[in-house]
Amino acid sequence: MKYLLYLMSFLSFFLVFSQANKNHNKINEQQLLITIYGNQNSKKIINYDKSFVSESKLFYESLEKKSPTQLSDKEKIGFTLKNYIEGSSYNNLEQLESVFTENATLYLTVGGEFKSLTPKEYVAFFKDAEKGKFNGRYGKVLSIEVVKDIATAKVEISIPERKMIYIDLLLLKKIGDNWKIISKTATRVDGN
Repeated sequence: MKYLLYLMSFLSFFLVFSQANKNHNKINEQQLLITIYGNQNSKKIINYDKSFVSESKLFYESLEKKSPTQLSDKEKIGFTLKNYIEGSSYNNLEQLESVFTENATLYLTVGGEFKSLTPKEYVAFFKDAEKGKFNGRYGKVLSIEVVKDIATAKVEISIPERKMIYIDLLLLKKIGDNWKIISKTATRVDGN
């Protein structure tokens, strides 16, 4: 009987300890995600996981907290693309417009008509939506190719609720120590 009581006490302790350890691991995982992506004004971490990590595991900041001057060009481009995706996914006009050069040219089909747009005209598509509220656009970086001070990037934008998938092709230029989008074109690839 005494043995049984000891065994039950041990099992109870083990279960409580293992549950506490699981909760501790969840906190550490969330802290790790915040370390990688930043707190982003308390937005849900799950949106960052779905929206901003590419299949090639491109991280936008290293775990060592590199300063901006220590980041590689590919990491800096990743940061620009993160702002592009997040700005359009959360209707943040200032953040979205900041990724483009002032004279960038966007070649898009709008209302069935091929048009050349400025960044201000493109950003205006998001002006009526609530700033900071997720609008259903998920972005994923598919590729980045860097050649000295120019780069191309391919980004998939999906809007599952509307059954839409777009591929954005972006041309970027290194200006000073930052990378900006100088041109964009996109096409719908979901079969419609």
